[in-house]
Amino acid sequence: MSHYRRRAGLCAPLFLAVTLRVMMGVGLSQFALSSAAQAPAPLPPSAQSLGSSANSVLIPDRGDVTVLKLDDQLRVGKPIADGNALTFTSSDSIDGIVDREMRLKGRAQIRRNGAVIKADEIQYDPDSDVANLSGNTEFSKGNASFKGPKARFRVDAREGEMETPNYELRDNRASGNAKKLTIETSDVFVFDTATYTTCTPENLDWYFTASTLEIDNEQKEMVGTHGVMRFFDVPIAYVPYFSAPTSNQRRSGILAPVAGYNSNNGIDVTQPYYVNIAPNRDLLLIPRVMGQRGVQLGAKYQFLDQQYAGSLGGDYLPYDRKTGTDRWRYDWQQRQNFSGALVGMGGVPIAGAWTGYANIARVSDSLYPTDFSQSIAGAVTNQFRQELGTTKNLTGSLSNWIVSAKAVTFQTLQPDLTAPVQSPYNVLPNINASYTNRLTPTVSDASGKYLTLPSGPITTFSTDYTRFAYNVNSNLAYAPAGYLYSQADRTVIKGAMSLPQITPGYYITPKVSFQSNTYAATAAVTSNNPLGAAPPAQGFTIPTFSLDSGLAFERDAAELKGFFGRDMLLTMEPRAYYVYTPYQNQALTPLFDTADAGFGVTQIFSENTFIGNDRIADNNKLTGGLTSRMIEASTGAERANVTVAQRQSFTGQKVGLNGNIANPTTYSDTLGSASVRLLGNFSADMFGQYNTQLNKFVQTTVGGSWRPTPGRSLNFGYRNVWSPPTQAFGPTPATLAQTTTDQYNISGQWPITREVSVLGRWGYDALTTKTLNTLVALEWMRDCWTFRGAYSQMLNTSQITTTQVLFQIEFRGFGSAGSNPVDIMKLNVPGYMPTSKPIPPSIYENYQ
Repeated sequence: MSHYRRRAGLCAPLFLAVTLRVMMGVGLSQFALSSAAQAPAPLPPSAQSLGSSANSVLIPDRGDVTVLKLDDQLRVGKPIADGNALTFTSSDSIDGIVDREMRLKGRAQIRRNGAVIKADEIQYDPDSDVANLSGNTEFSKGNASFKGPKARFRVDAREGEMETPNYELRDNRASGNAKKLTIETSDVFVFDTATYTTCTPENLDWYFTASTLEIDNEQKEMVGTHGVMRFFDVPIAYVPYFSAPTSNQRRSGILAPVAGYNSNNGIDVTQPYYVNIAPNRDLLLIPRVMGQRGVQLGAKYQFLDQQYAGSLGGDYLPYDRKTGTDRWRYDWQQRQNFSGALVGMGGVPIAGAWTGYANIARVSDSLYPTDFSQSIAGAVTNQFRQELGTTKNLTGSLSNWIVSAKAVTFQTLQPDLTAPVQSPYNVLPNINASYTNRLTPTVSDASGKYLTLPSGPITTFSTDYTRFAYNVNSNLAYAPAGYLYSQADRTVIKGAMSLPQITPGYYITPKVSFQSNTYAATAAVTSNNPLGAAPPAQGFTIPTFSLDSGLAFERDAAELKGFFGRDMLLTMEPRAYYVYTPYQNQALTPLFDTADAGFGVTQIFSENTFIGNDRIADNNKLTGGLTSRMIEASTGAERANVTVAQRQSFTGQKVGLNGNIANPTTYSDTLGSASVRLLGNFSADMFGQYNTQLNKFVQTTVGGSWRPTPGRSLNFGYRNVWSPPTQAFGPTPATLAQTTTDQYNISGQWPITREVSVLGRWGYDALTTKTLNTLVALEWMRDCWTFRGAYSQMLNTSQITTTQVLFQIEFRGFGSAGSNPVDIMKLNVPGYMPTSKPIPPSIYENYQ
């Protein structure tokens, strides 16, 4: 029989030890760096020799095994100027006159500085530097190669010409042929009457023809005249002049147009133009034509620097033919470092840094996102914020302090007048100072192999000042809940001290804390309160004590090896959490940024049942929970976990969100959650809240997915919320028991042939008997092109349903046309895998 044992071992999680080994490996790798002319460094010493040294980290002994490297890890020699490079020749036979003429016959080759010339026969004149090639001629450099029946080259000048060449550019898997090739330099090739495609010769579905085509292999671009695009030999587009990239490097130019149909706008066409201002700056111009509305102008500017990063964008429609008004949107986001150092470009601030940020967005009207957004997430947005803030990490003797300030206003949209959205208070401003100190930080042990977790007391202290302001504009339907004050100053002071004791087998954390609130509020003058009468805002000072503890047991689960096919561990982790907070009447304390925290596995193990600073729940509660996990013994991967938790209140909670609870109860629902990850790529997640008094589930959430291989996925989800009856208290009326949520959704992606995959999603609300969203999509992938089409219908509000038809055809390595439905597919189908992009070519792929 297997027995549970208390977990023991490392003094820190396993990944910390692994991190130390990786860091040491990186440090050792610096000694292997050498110049291009040196031989590779020898392998590191064996584990036995390292083990004899002090403070060393053990690494596996490779013995005499030769370790192969990936091509991106191989060292490339330093480039050599053409004037300093040597020329090499080889052939089956050679004859001629010294310094006047040389004839190479049979597998003839001339090599110089990475360029190779091949032919059946090469006749080279050193005086004129001209090489005439005949029979199976080939010129290659890097990942570009050209083949033809005969050619003529000037070797030193890297110039020449080739008749009826076939060419291949492996950087973007492109190929083609031409009537004539002129090599102007070693990197510039000009074709007459040329074709260009990324298809293989046996599947030449599309190709591009041009009267002249110039490919610059150094600048990674091609320029041509009189270009015609043919798809299955049918001309579909003509351009008198064009310029296009031959790699993924950024460059200015016209991007692929975006076209589709939307029930709000009719035919919808966008033609973006990209401007590559600098390596760290770019501009995207976005003109958009909508059949039912007019012409919209848009732009987005992005910038990135060591001290700042951000974007600035907006759209403007001078006259909307459907509404008769001007419509607009702007969005500014930026992070700024005023002083101190950052990690990386526009990166994370370190100690002493003073940073700031801006997040400002507004729209012209409440229906703007619904009418103009090209994504589902944007279409259902009902709030935009305008926020400016700054943070300063203090240094020296004040290094444990962080000071911050911010100001926030909100634009709350009302797209559905039958379902008003409450507007929050504006924050003008908020100033915060917080202190954190731990006497014993994280340290390594004597061997240097492991980390000892921090111990000792943790002290935190913070003070927070906020001015809340709100202008109701005579519309109380949009006012915050319990709206009584037009302006208020709130000061919050918090302090806490905890003493965590953490080991691999158990932990215990006692903690004492307090919160003190003071208010200075101005009553609101409304039609219901013309005199501006309101009770004085009541503050409070409330202490809290909590004790969190847990154990961790594990055993070898031999009975699971037959199912999972590998050694498994089974854990049992009981947890007990006690919290005591004395009752203090908060019925006259206003609400500015506080709401119920909800009831879940995370919330049941918390000190307060509210989020925000305006309510502190009175507690005398003990929460018990048990978690069991199935873990792979060799990798630590978690295959399943089950959690059950219940809270026992010794006294009923009296503090409510909108006043005191009339009849507090000590009863609490039972929570359960489970997660399963099977080896066959099947996963399931479940959550339930069970009311034992009513013998009914209050909340039920079930989700599952099966993803056997990339590109194959099936998903299912169900959510049900049932509200038990409640009694009236304060401004909140009594309610009857009812089901408030009963929704289903299914989605998936599945191939029906080797080339065609179908996608879909269906969401259904059983309470309203309405379809919430529908997606039907198809993806057809060929050798060198991909077609995607999608039909989407979404219920934005109770009165507005948006229908979209999106389609796109993508020619690999050349461009695309249409409205890209990939974003809408990713949002609707969890696990969706778009068509895989080709593997980038190796610099050694055409090595000769």
